[in-house]
Amino acid sequence: MPNRKSRGNSNFMKSIQRPVVWAVAILFGVGIIWWSVAQYLGGGSQGNQQNPGSEISFSESVGGLTKDGTPLSDSNYWITYSEYETSVRDTLTNLRSQGYNLDPYFDTENYPSEMGIRYDIFQSLVDQKTLLLYATENEVLPTTEQVDSETKRVVDQYVADEETKSAIIYQYGSVDAFTELIRDYVATQLLTTNVTNKAIPDMNERFQKYVEENLEDLKLNYERVDANHILVTDEASALEIKTMIDNGEISFTDAATSFSIDTGTAVNGGALGEFSRGQMVKEFEDASFDATPGVVVGPVESQFGYHLILVNSKTTFDSFEEFASTSSYQSELTQFENEEFNAWISEYRDKSNLSQEINDPDLQMYARYDEAMADPEKASELLEELERDYFDESGNILVGESFLPVVFYTELAESEIGNLRNQTLDLEDLQDLLLALPATATSMSAEQIEIELETIPSTETEIRGILLEAKRAREYISEFGVESLEEVEEMLTEKRKTFDDKNLRFENSVKYLYSVMPNSTRVVNYMYQVDGDNPEVAYMYNENSYNMNVRPLLESPELLDSYLQYYGQYFGAQARSLLIDSPVQSIESDLNQKVINSTEAATDLKISALYLLVDIYEKMAVSQENEQMMQIYLMSEKHYLEKLLELYPEDETIGSLIETIEFQISELNAQASADATQTDEATDVDMPLDTGLDTEIGSDGLNVPFENETPSPIGDVDLDVSFESEASGTVN
Repeated sequence: MPNRKSRGNSNFMKSIQRPVVWAVAILFGVGIIWWSVAQYLGGGSQGNQQNPGSEISFSESVGGLTKDGTPLSDSNYWITYSEYETSVRDTLTNLRSQGYNLDPYFDTENYPSEMGIRYDIFQSLVDQKTLLLYATENEVLPTTEQVDSETKRVVDQYVADEETKSAIIYQYGSVDAFTELIRDYVATQLLTTNVTNKAIPDMNERFQKYVEENLEDLKLNYERVDANHILVTDEASALEIKTMIDNGEISFTDAATSFSIDTGTAVNGGALGEFSRGQMVKEFEDASFDATPGVVVGPVESQFGYHLILVNSKTTFDSFEEFASTSSYQSELTQFENEEFNAWISEYRDKSNLSQEINDPDLQMYARYDEAMADPEKASELLEELERDYFDESGNILVGESFLPVVFYTELAESEIGNLRNQTLDLEDLQDLLLALPATATSMSAEQIEIELETIPSTETEIRGILLEAKRAREYISEFGVESLEEVEEMLTEKRKTFDDKNLRFENSVKYLYSVMPNSTRVVNYMYQVDGDNPEVAYMYNENSYNMNVRPLLESPELLDSYLQYYGQYFGAQARSLLIDSPVQSIESDLNQKVINSTEAATDLKISALYLLVDIYEKMAVSQENEQMMQIYLMSEKHYLEKLLELYPEDETIGSLIETIEFQISELNAQASADATQTDEATDVDMPLDTGLDTEIGSDGLNVPFENETPSPIGDVDLDVSFESEASGTVN
């Protein structure tokens, strides 16, 4: 089939499996932000009190706006704990209601931590206070009449439908309560609109100019074609098939199923789905984007053969006006407006000398960590400070009032330890080079080495080899600022000691976190690095890996099918093995070695591991259509049930499950025998379908063979697929 080129998303599986919607939830969840704006518009600062009827000082607030380094005197520009905590509660409740369980402290690849959300909410509240200040200074605050009028319009729109009205009453208690929520939202939206119109009055003109200047990039991002294709080996066959289609003798989809050599799409009538520019080989792309929908195009020759193409629909544009009529216009406009608005608010703060001050200790710590993650120098400073304040001279944890310092130390130390490990390896390489190379080579400058390499012929492999190694040594010398072997050995000793000291603190911090938050996926992953042979740690790590990477696919046929369809383009019939069999075999091997067959593992832990493997193979059998593979998975399930029966010989339920599986296997054998009897052709199957399948159950579990069909030809594929467990921040 045409070559789909990777767009560089190495986390495609995880990004699909766990879409990032937390930012949307924050916007919806911080109702208190809207409420505080509405309260301000409705008559002063009574809504911004720590306790009703009481006054607070700035130091008692979470933080707020400052001007010229001093907190503003008007408490409307402070963030009280009541509005902050209510915002946090609303946002987290919203997320949990959607099924998202976030780690309290650890950010992950796709999700922030709860602490990260707290920090983002604080920043959102600061933004709202900034808008209030600008609107007040420039007299663009929305009036109460404007807010009431727009609120009535929105609410009337919702309650006009009786079914929707009933749902609102069920969710919010009454239409009046819903109206108050909408009023708060409207107040903030009007405030933002008024500020934007005042601060950036030419937004539409700016956007049109942006589109016209970046039209080619927008075409690359947003132009789409939905098409089917037929791939054959020669032009004559393509022309013959096209004639049959044009004459109505066969439909395009039936022709694709019957004749296309692209087996990955032939089963779906040649359907490629929707693709954008840059995803197909050039010949195929050009023909597809130039085609008229509904008209068969081709033959089109590419490196894979000859294509017939049927474009079902396409979205293309060559001007701002045409782009404005596409479905992508609004999303691009929204993104542009957000970027322009963020740039303006940053400029406004700079010109007005506005900043923020944080009083809350956890938010202060998080702010420093956030800066450290973007600045290596600040990361080193924070790491040293945390080592000084939270570890004794022996590297033991000094427990404080918050887990945050230990959490941040662990994350920063992991990165630092990785750098130290690489530096140590490089210095060891340099040490070996200085010991092995002649002094005449190591004393040469980089420029001299380059000159020699240019003059010495390629046939002088030994001399060129020495010069290339000398070049590598010179690069190390320049990087580390050393010259002699003695300096290298001295630095190497120092790096090893620093590595050992930091690694000791890292291990102690991980063990401490594991003792207080053992259900944190990220902590379990860290603990597996530190003590991966520990049976309990090995079990939890592999359970997390299964729950995150494999189980969602096995429990959702639709999700699994979409993954197989996508990865089938690149790996053909091996896609299922790559997505499921390979990670399962890794989990199974680890559990067998470190838990089930371990003399150190507790019986209860062994039972948990066995039940996990039973569950895995039961779901794999249910999701498998290939009867050979289904039988292998059933045998694996039976194998681990028999091990459970050894621990619980009187358990009738386990025995009954084993009998059920044996019956299923016998039914598969009977069906296979019946199928073989009904045909005169010899069955070309590598593994006979009987209980004597060519499988091996060893100490690491059942070795499951992969299905080895030839993948569809797709050309060069730049796809980085990783199925190693990544901490999701889930707290069980």
